[in-house]
Amino acid sequence: MATLMSRTLLPSARDTRLLLVKWVIALLVPLLVFNFIWNGEVATNQVLIGFFVRNSSLGSRYDIPTLIGVTIFLLLFYAALTTLMGYAVAADSGRQNPVVLWLSMLVFIVVPLIFIDISDDLFIGLSFSVLVWLLYFLITLLWRRTRPATVAAPQTERLRSLNSEQQAMLVSRATMGGFWFGTAFAVISLVIDLIYFFTDSYGTFGIFLVIWAIVRTVLLPFAGYFLGRLGGTLALRYTLKLNGNNGNGQTAQMTEQASPGPRLFRVFGRLSPSPAREEIRNLVPNDVPLRSRGARNFYLLILLAFLLFYPMLDPFFFGTGTLGRLAIYGDAGRYVILALGLNIVVGFAGLLDLGYVAFFVFGAYTWAMIGSPQLTVLTGLAFAPNVWPWLFWPMILVAAFIAALWGVLLGAPTLRLRGDYLAIVTLGFGEIIPIIVQNMDKYTGGTNGLSGIYSPAFFGVVWNVSTPTPYYYLMLLLVALVIFTNVRLRDSRLGRAWIAIREDEIAAASSGINLVRTKLFAFGAGAFFSGIAGAYYAAKASAVASSNFSFTDSVLFLSMVVLGGIGSIPGVVVGALAVYAINVIVLRGLDGLGGDPTSFLYPTYTHIQTIFPNFSFGNIRNLIFGIVLIVIMIFRPEGLIPSARRKRELHVARDEESGAADALGALPGAPGFEEEASI
Repeated sequence: MATLMSRTLLPSARDTRLLLVKWVIALLVPLLVFNFIWNGEVATNQVLIGFFVRNSSLGSRYDIPTLIGVTIFLLLFYAALTTLMGYAVAADSGRQNPVVLWLSMLVFIVVPLIFIDISDDLFIGLSFSVLVWLLYFLITLLWRRTRPATVAAPQTERLRSLNSEQQAMLVSRATMGGFWFGTAFAVISLVIDLIYFFTDSYGTFGIFLVIWAIVRTVLLPFAGYFLGRLGGTLALRYTLKLNGNNGNGQTAQMTEQASPGPRLFRVFGRLSPSPAREEIRNLVPNDVPLRSRGARNFYLLILLAFLLFYPMLDPFFFGTGTLGRLAIYGDAGRYVILALGLNIVVGFAGLLDLGYVAFFVFGAYTWAMIGSPQLTVLTGLAFAPNVWPWLFWPMILVAAFIAALWGVLLGAPTLRLRGDYLAIVTLGFGEIIPIIVQNMDKYTGGTNGLSGIYSPAFFGVVWNVSTPTPYYYLMLLLVALVIFTNVRLRDSRLGRAWIAIREDEIAAASSGINLVRTKLFAFGAGAFFSGIAGAYYAAKASAVASSNFSFTDSVLFLSMVVLGGIGSIPGVVVGALAVYAINVIVLRGLDGLGGDPTSFLYPTYTHIQTIFPNFSFGNIRNLIFGIVLIVIMIFRPEGLIPSARRKRELHVARDEESGAADALGALPGAPGFEEEASI
């Protein structure tokens, strides 16, 4: 083991230069597409004009808070990308084929940017990109099958330890990567801005923007130098370090700054093959650095910045229609909360719930009855109109607890049921509750429902249907809290008990887990989040009716969990967004593009309508959604982003069974017996 740990495969000086060229091209091309084909450069120029030339028509188009938000996002974006450049150069082992890397960047980054620019819609552009991604995966799969089979190297062969000199070399490579990336981007941007200037594309603002381009050309190499060094420092957190400097016969030791992944290698010998393989992929250097945990942190930072500043970015990148898009995205967040709540019941605890919409009803009607004139009708109490909306904040928790109480009441009579029987009982519950609500005319308004529901109130914030930005940020906050709570529950003792029940209920009971209490907690926790989504829905819609809730909604929520990945929090979020996009955004947008004579889809759409006169994408919504579910279940049954446990169950079980069979044929105590048995 010491010999293996002392092996170092860092690239030579010539290989380092090739790495720099490889990564500068890989990240510079998407950045240039973002700036000059998409609207990145236009947004930057408009921000500068907005700050420094306020008296012009272009400068006064956006207010100062919007300009500040866009500026912060652009700074974070460029800084994160440059730091990622340094990290990638430091983390790359040199084994990845540059052509494969460039092709992947083209397919997964450049193609979506182009499609979004053509369609002028975020979700429609991503939906067309998915088709390209599926074709790419198919071609890659066929290409791998035509290649001769190779024997995979042992997992320990990928363990590489670095002494202090090699760690300094790694940081130096990262610094060079950031510097040359910043220099190349500065020079190319300067040339393009000069072309714009000489073609009079900027008009009277040309001189001002050329001065800015020259200043940027001077600053970017220095910024690239320091950000690249930061990327190399971050890469060191994912390395195996030696006690000494020479690396001769010494074992690897983690520093206190080591990430949770590398710390597992203190007990590497006790890890089974699948978890070991997953942890080794996060080490530096590695073969695919953009898939490692360190790179994912950069993606997360850019995504969070995009979500936080999206209301300010939308008019720069997508033009008019910002308010409508914000309203749609706020509704998408509601589906994310519902899917995360159902994931606790189905994904963590393994309890098939087909009546989840009932808890959504409880949450919606709780605020509808308290936050509307219906409260005065029922109790005679009347609050001042400026006070009433403030009740939303305590009532959103009250609605969640009421839904949780009903979740426990539903779970109590189903404790001895499992599988299909549990699904039938929950299905009945989901069908009964909307009917009861419909027939309680005195309290719920019957079939007419309740209207005049107050929106929330907050200091200095205007809440109404025509200003969806506050609802967007409220939903963003609620989603963040729900995700945080889900993560803490999953990693808690209660979460581990849920997973144990899902895997084997009898074994869990034998281990001392209280099945009654644990299952009731699962039903209550899932219903709690559904109640939050219901209260938000009632406040945003200003009206609720029993016709808004049906069994179809429960099926839709369950589809989100299954499509994204049962038990996977990121997968459930992606699944909720994908299902909502297919059913609400994408198909409606395709119909809009098909009816626009100036769009690229118009000829094809018109030709289809000559064959099928009543054709529209909205009319075949269920057909498309059903095909998507069938394809996913056949080719990726674990979901789009599965949990590690679920992925191993479906894809690695065959390998582990093969290893166990080989171990049965070996004599106990014979050489290699422990390795074959995966002890």
